[in-house]
Amino acid sequence: MDRTDVIIIGGGPVGLFGATMARLHGLSTTVIEALPELGGQLYALYPEKPIYDVAGFYGITGKDLALRLIEQAEHFGPDFVVGQSVQSIAPLGDDEDGWQVTTNSATYQSRVVLITVGIGAFVPRKLPAQGAERYEDRGVYYLMPPLDHFHGRRVLVVGGGDTALDWTLAIAPRSRHLTLIHRRSQFRGQEESIRLIQESPTISVKTPYELVRIEGDEQVQRVIVKEVTSGSEEVWEMDDVVGGLGFLPSLGPVKTWGLHLSGNTITVDPGSMATNLPGIYAVGDVAQYPGKVKLIATGFGEVGIVIAQIRNYIDPSKHGLPHSTNLKTIPR
Repeated sequence: MDRTDVIIIGGGPVGLFGATMARLHGLSTTVIEALPELGGQLYALYPEKPIYDVAGFYGITGKDLALRLIEQAEHFGPDFVVGQSVQSIAPLGDDEDGWQVTTNSATYQSRVVLITVGIGAFVPRKLPAQGAERYEDRGVYYLMPPLDHFHGRRVLVVGGGDTALDWTLAIAPRSRHLTLIHRRSQFRGQEESIRLIQESPTISVKTPYELVRIEGDEQVQRVIVKEVTSGSEEVWEMDDVVGGLGFLPSLGPVKTWGLHLSGNTITVDPGSMATNLPGIYAVGDVAQYPGKVKLIATGFGEVGIVIAQIRNYIDPSKHGLPHSTNLKTIPR
């Protein structure tokens, strides 16, 4: 069995950039993604969600960012494996340096493993309102249909974090009218998103409000909401309800690999992104250390750190990374 230098577990934005950097610096690389397409959760969950905190873009959709990262990585020629979920990782043995990675359908070997699985497996936090389950995908949404679905419709978004704020900004330009409710008076999302929503003439913000019930025939037609302070209920005509309460993460099999964990994250050394197991590293949202800020941009920066460490781990004569503009050949 051929052994690569690096196996990257996770084909989302950070894993894709990790593949680019690894190949750019001469490391043979295999990317394993559990979903049937590259791009990870960014592509699967947020294809039309605008992203504002990646350098170089005022705003770019999740799908477009994923496609650009895929195109960039493909130029350098890593091996991609999609539709396979990693079940276990085990040392190769005393006489061989490296790891055996076993998926639900195949086995791979590498000198180093880089884990970039984001928040891991995920399920959306469901709306606790009566009738929400009945209308799922018939007016109640947790994973977005194409944004054009909301053209000319009355939309209610529920939530107070970045998920709710981002969907509000994405849907509002297409909707007939959009109302955002949150059970607290203060939102938890990015300040710029809050400012844009508050200044929008097409978005109504109602706090502190809770969604009590969803009603209609075959489709959503109205919602009953409650003003939290007074307890009084109101009936609003609506066509769609969007649950923006976030997701419940789970690392799944990762929890059985012998890594030091902090909740649903992997504890790493911020100077090297190394885990407690020699030759296994983690970057992106799954990696945790003091002061960690969970942004795609943070993950991109961590990739630079970890590829320098991996390069030195595989060949101790090499220290750090040469600047990309000084490379005389581009590996393919």
